[in-house]
Amino acid sequence: MQLLRILRVAFLYSSFGFICLFGDLLFMPIVLLKFNKFEFVQRFCRKLVRLSWGIFIWLCKISGYLKVQFDASSLGKSGEIIIANHPSLLDVVFFLSSVKNLNCVVKGELGKNIFLAFAIKACGYISNEDNEKLLKQSLNSLENGESLLIFPEGTRTKDDIIFHKAPFFIAIKAAKILTPVIIEMRPRSLRKNESWFSVPSERISYKFKIENSLNLAEFLADKPDPIRVRRLQDEILKIYKELR
Repeated sequence: MQLLRILRVAFLYSSFGFICLFGDLLFMPIVLLKFNKFEFVQRFCRKLVRLSWGIFIWLCKISGYLKVQFDASSLGKSGEIIIANHPSLLDVVFFLSSVKNLNCVVKGELGKNIFLAFAIKACGYISNEDNEKLLKQSLNSLENGESLLIFPEGTRTKDDIIFHKAPFFIAIKAAKILTPVIIEMRPRSLRKNESWFSVPSERISYKFKIENSLNLAEFLADKPDPIRVRRLQDEILKIYKELR
């Protein structure tokens, strides 16, 4: 049985790689010809990513590898910053396959990945490689009415959840609302530095809990921004403290 589980995961990983590689070949001319600077092109590319990664999640479900509870219909509002904990490799895949025209902050090293580099550029996703560019592009994204996904941990959750300050600075400066999403995953798998063939014996279960959105225009409006950023960080972290 364990061999069958490993073969299933190998098939799913191969499928994901094929989808990403095919997408990158499709996006390559868009990037090389600089069509990705146009907003309508970015929206089209994000739609392709949403549909193709939706197919991958469907394969994961019908193969019995995982089950998911995620109603994303309330997400994706203009000027919304979405934050979430980051328990596994697939977290961003769930969001980008479920929320229309979602922008997100991605790891800088993925911009050099043969399977993802052109897709990231074509969709206008934001690299965290350069802090100054990250802040500028994130602020522009929200001010232009996009919704933006950020994992405040910066990397996948280990034992304790520790949120960096930058996402809350971005939220106070440019977002209209902040929506926390709690990701519960049982059993834990697909973690940082974990081998792909470390397959749990039971089906992986994901549950996404969407908390009430916070109106940032009203959040400590009489306080200076540095205090608002720090208090927002503390307030949101309380929501996640019970996860570990």
